Amino acid sequence: MEFPSLGEHCQNSTCNQVDFLPLQCKCGMVFCRVHFTEHCVSGDCELAPKPRDINLQSDDQIYRCSESGCRKGNLHEMLCNKCHKHYCIEHRFHPSCPEIDDETMAAKIEQFEAPRRQFQEANKHLQDKITENIRKALQSSAKVKTASKIHLMRIKQKALGPKSVSTADRVYFAIKKPANYQAKNVKIISDIDNIMQIESVTLDPDLKDTVPVFISTKWSLGRAIDSICDSCNIKNENNKMGDTKLRLFRQLDGYCISPLKMDVNISELLSTEVLLEGDKLVIEYIDSDVIISLNETAQIFLLDLC
Repeated sequence: MEFPSLGEHCQNSTCNQVDFLPLQCKCGMVFCRVHFTEHCVSGDCELAPKPRDINLQSDDQIYRCSESGCRKGNLHEMLCNKCHKHYCIEHRFHPSCPEIDDETMAAKIEQFEAPRRQFQEANKHLQDKITENIRKALQSSAKVKTASKIHLMRIKQKALGPKSVSTADRVYFAIKKPANYQAKNVKIISDIDNIMQIESVTLDPDLKDTVPVFISTKWSLGRAIDSICDSCNIKNENNKMGDTKLRLFRQLDGYCISPLKMDVNISELLSTEVLLEGDKLVIEYIDSDVIISLNETAQIFLLDLC
């Protein structure tokens, strides 16, 4: 043993274990913490520290359980939220505690909830104001870069994702989760000439009802969807046989990001501006038969975007 003189044996006859932080009673006996408490509440030693019901002043005083007939004591105070008396763990939820009337309880709840509600309202007003300012700035060519950076900073502040992804490889989005597990209505366009071209792509600064996430630019689209589902707690059975599959859509126009090729790289989608960092994306369930029936040139658009 490296430190043979360190610690002392508990003098309780049923214990005798070596305690490296022993407690010594004024009677001279040494105990481990558990049996020191039992020694103090047993009443057999006149020199033992007296249990106290309130305000622990020093380590040689303990709290006695307020339950009638219970002789257990604790070194740490555990007060009941209703009667503010100390109880041991066994009697923590005791039926004898006087109930607080509904009016008093409502007043106490309001006392604690009012500041939180005021903060939430003030924060919502602030976020709405920031969103409006970003939206206005995005309409100005001179301020669009600054507005985009502010918008991205808001997402980064609360973004979820695996910590294993290095900061240099992270790309950030705002994800809107599916409301339910039902397959959503989609529009299939097989003729690429019938797809309406968007001349200018703009960010949507409104982050309401979205979950900020980050993924890796080195991942495939399939792995990115799996990670988003993990971060947003979305049921994902893309790797199983089923009636529905999850796909990623742009909030801007409902365009489905590569519905067939799940091995396409995220960096490729960013370089071709199919994805734009900081954009709002929608992840939704669609019918598996829809995907099976697609040809290589067909595209899917999500209907009823809200």
